Amino acid sequence: MNYKLTLALCFTPIIAIYIMLKIAVWMSAVNTESDYVRKEPSRKRGPFLDNPYADVDEKEEEFGDRTDYQ
Repeated sequence: MNYKLTLALCFTPIIAIYIMLKIAVWMSAVNTESDYVRKEPSRKRGPFLDNPYADVDEKEEEFGDRTDYQ
Protein backbone atom coordinates (compact mmCIF):
# COMPACT_ATOMS: atom_id res chain seq x y z
CA MET A 1 0.00 0.00 0.00
CA ASN A 2 2.90 2.36 0.72
CA TYR A 3 4.26 1.93 -2.82
CA LYS A 4 0.97 3.04 -4.40
CA LEU A 5 0.94 6.20 -2.30
CA THR A 6 4.58 6.94 -3.21
CA LEU A 7 3.86 6.39 -6.90
CA ALA A 8 0.81 8.67 -6.74
CA LEU A 9 2.83 11.38 -5.00
CA CYS A 10 5.57 11.14 -7.66
CA PHE A 11 3.12 11.77 -10.49
CA THR A 12 1.17 14.52 -8.71
CA PRO A 13 3.47 17.39 -9.85
CA ILE A 14 3.30 16.23 -13.47
CA ILE A 15 -0.49 16.02 -13.31
CA ALA A 16 -0.71 19.46 -11.67
CA ILE A 17 1.52 21.01 -14.36
CA TYR A 18 -0.55 19.35 -17.10
CA ILE A 19 -3.79 20.74 -15.63
CA MET A 20 -2.30 24.24 -15.26
CA LEU A 21 -1.11 24.19 -18.89
CA LYS A 22 -4.54 23.07 -20.09
CA ILE A 23 -6.21 25.90 -18.16
CA ALA A 24 -3.69 28.45 -19.48
CA VAL A 25 -4.25 27.36 -23.10
CA TRP A 26 -8.01 27.39 -22.60
CA MET A 27 -7.94 30.91 -21.10
CA SER A 28 -5.74 32.15 -23.96
CA ALA A 29 -8.16 30.74 -26.54
CA VAL A 30 -11.13 32.32 -24.75
CA ASN A 31 -9.40 35.72 -24.67
CA THR A 32 -8.44 35.50 -28.35
CA GLU A 33 -12.00 34.57 -29.32
CA SER A 34 -13.44 37.39 -27.17
CA ASP A 35 -11.16 39.92 -28.86
CA TYR A 36 -12.18 38.64 -32.29
CA VAL A 37 -15.89 38.78 -31.48
CA ARG A 38 -15.52 42.29 -30.03
CA LYS A 39 -13.80 43.56 -33.22
CA GLU A 40 -16.06 41.74 -35.70
CA PRO A 41 -19.04 44.18 -35.77
CA SER A 42 -16.78 47.13 -36.61
CA ARG A 43 -14.84 45.32 -39.34
CA LYS A 44 -14.96 46.94 -42.79
CA ARG A 45 -16.77 44.84 -45.37
CA GLY A 46 -16.53 44.88 -49.15
CA PRO A 47 -16.05 45.80 -51.92
CA PHE A 48 -18.48 43.26 -53.27
CA LEU A 49 -18.74 42.14 -56.88
CA ASP A 50 -21.87 42.98 -58.87
CA ASN A 51 -22.15 39.50 -60.34
CA PRO A 52 -19.66 36.99 -58.91
CA TYR A 53 -20.72 34.31 -61.42
CA ALA A 54 -20.19 36.42 -64.54
CA ASP A 55 -17.88 35.23 -67.30
CA VAL A 56 -14.92 37.56 -66.82
CA ASP A 57 -13.12 36.66 -70.05
CA GLU A 58 -16.16 36.56 -72.32
CA LYS A 59 -14.65 39.04 -74.82
CA GLU A 60 -11.34 37.18 -75.04
CA GLU A 61 -12.74 33.73 -75.84
CA GLU A 62 -11.87 32.26 -79.23
CA PHE A 63 -15.04 30.26 -79.64
CA GLY A 64 -18.74 30.99 -79.19
CA ASP A 65 -21.02 29.42 -76.59
CA ARG A 66 -21.81 26.38 -78.69
CA THR A 67 -18.24 25.54 -79.71
CA ASP A 68 -16.41 26.33 -76.48
CA TYR A 69 -15.22 22.89 -75.40
CA GLN A 70 -12.59 24.07 -72.95
